[in-house]
Amino acid sequence: MAKVLIVDDSRLVRLTIKTILSRAEGMEVVGEAENGREGVDMARELNPDVVTLDIEMPVMNGIECLRRLRILSPAKVIVLSSLTHPASPKAVEARLVGADAVIGKPSGSVSKDVDASGGNLLVETIHRVMGNGPRGEMPA
Repeated sequence: MAKVLIVDDSRLVRLTIKTILSRAEGMEVVGEAENGREGVDMARELNPDVVTLDIEMPVMNGIECLRRLRILSPAKVIVLSSLTHPASPKAVEARLVGADAVIGKPSGSVSKDVDASGGNLLVETIHRVMGNGPRGEMPA
């Protein structure tokens, strides 16, 4: 069972991610943080296997949170952002700082189509970074 910590300043996004992961086999949301500082504190307390991390947040942004997570936690970090595409400067910076994957945020409201709007990609990415992808493949 992969323990997941969600770090995002949007309550709707946190709810969307939590809904997606509650439908996925082998995943448990163990906490939700609304900024990077809370995310660092909760990672220290909860020892998650995976952290989903937004880039743009108040108090402490995702890049600074990621820097701190790399020091204090072995958790895999998946950066989710509506502002970044895989080749954007923020995505490149996130990878250089240590993100295990960078993908777009699931879009839309919490509804039946949430899997089609990015939920499947999130679940597949978590499985890949945990080494559970096809033939244990890791993301590129």
